[in-house]
Amino acid sequence: MKRAEREEPAAKPEACNATTPMGRAVRLVGDATTLLIMISLQRGPQRFSELLEQLGPISSRTLTQRLRWLEELGFVERHAFLEIPPRVEYQLTASGREFGQVIAAIEEFARKHLANPQSPGLCHAQPLSPEAAPGSAAAAESLIQSSETQESEY
Repeated sequence: MKRAEREEPAAKPEACNATTPMGRAVRLVGDATTLLIMISLQRGPQRFSELLEQLGPISSRTLTQRLRWLEELGFVERHAFLEIPPRVEYQLTASGREFGQVIAAIEEFARKHLANPQSPGLCHAQPLSPEAAPGSAAAAESLIQSSETQESEY
């Protein structure tokens, strides 16, 4: 078959296109660092150093980039206080807090379909604690601890 006779490749699915809402959602949910920032901020406002400490071995540059992207999306607000030494806190906007429902849905899906840590192709992270209600601060803490354990295994 000649090159001219071949069919054109199908257009990328919407989820692969970063210019579409679905593409941006996939990027948001698919980036572990960004997801963990959102989970961590579900507990309330936090300073940069607190986030850096909680998220484990990520660089300040990576955290700065993710926080700026979340600000651009309207999920995170940065508050600078006129103090010496300077103090900056990050907190979720109403849209960012709404993301807690997505976290709860992911957690519920994981419990239902990915509970077996021996499942092929899955990391062997610690399971979420059963007492952690989806979307709760305890659930967020459990996910962060699980991530820290995963990252320390590498």
